[in-house]
Amino acid sequence: MRKQHPRTHNALAGLLIGVTCILPGASGGVLAVSFGLYRPMLEAVMHLFREPKRHLQFLFSLGIWIAGGIVLGAVCLSGAMAQYEQLMLFLFTGLILGGVPDLLNEAQQHERFRFSWLFSLAAGILIALPLCLLNGQGTVVERLSTIQSFATGLLEGIGTVVPGVSTSLVLIRLGWYPAYLAAVSGMAIGQLVPIAAGFALSAFACMHMAQRLFDRYTGHAYYAVLGFLLVSVAVVFPGFTLNRELWAQLGMLIMGVTVVRLMGHLET
Repeated sequence: MRKQHPRTHNALAGLLIGVTCILPGASGGVLAVSFGLYRPMLEAVMHLFREPKRHLQFLFSLGIWIAGGIVLGAVCLSGAMAQYEQLMLFLFTGLILGGVPDLLNEAQQHERFRFSWLFSLAAGILIALPLCLLNGQGTVVERLSTIQSFATGLLEGIGTVVPGVSTSLVLIRLGWYPAYLAAVSGMAIGQLVPIAAGFALSAFACMHMAQRLFDRYTGHAYYAVLGFLLVSVAVVFPGFTLNRELWAQLGMLIMGVTVVRLMGHLET
């Protein structure tokens, strides 16, 4: 029986995962791993009809908080949060790093460490390395078309399920990011519906593949995720500045690590 997290843990984790889906460079999937919700999410979706009431309750509650985080992140990034984006990246770097010990423990729950897992770690790093190339921005669009909205949803689904993939960076590269923020913060239903449809389609497909990998190759799968996570840290981490902001940057980094470690000890 997998550990059941309390509602307080899931609520805060869902909110932060949602905000991460909006923040450039960050990955909702990585935070899901850090908060110990990645496998429970996969199992709830893939085994939905075995215990529908319990799984639907878990997914609905978590989904509401993630959606709330996405809206909150979009509203904040459209306004004042843009001034503190660098500090937020330090916070999310800490949130990612804080989950590494639990990730390693989870990998070794059912079997001892194997040297071959390191090859999966290297494979995860190599697969995720193209994320480092996502710099710059394409031609900015003012409003997402229906096809662009659906494609954005597909990307969000992949970014939420595949740890280390930052949907926001991809959208920035495409020039769709400002229009995406405007659609979410303005609750533009005409764009949100195809976004939701694309998200559901790609998230389910990715979850199906991920669940099979975790069921058959648990240790290898976790170490591949660790590879994604390390690349994600490299992408998110903005670098320290040797001035008076250094202490604020260190404080946000330590706060992120502390939040994840404390959440791991929340009691039901």
